Amino acid sequence: MEDEEPADNSTAERMTRAAQSAGRAAGYCYLEHPLGNRFCTRRPHTDSLHIDYYRGRESAADTQGISWCE
Repeated sequence: MEDEEPADNSTAERMTRAAQSAGRAAGYCYLEHPLGNRFCTRRPHTDSLHIDYYRGRESAADTQGISWCE
């Protein structure tokens, strides 16, 4: 009888991958911010600048929220 490998994927990891997959299906880069809880909502791109247009805005009139470089 072969030994089964332990599950490498925790529930949190699976949920993160599912959210990233959904974000990419919606047409976003969706790379997670290094501090978490923010995702790049630019279209897929090749440069290192990432922007979350929705989170981190101080008012509804702001055009973008948090930005970071990879």
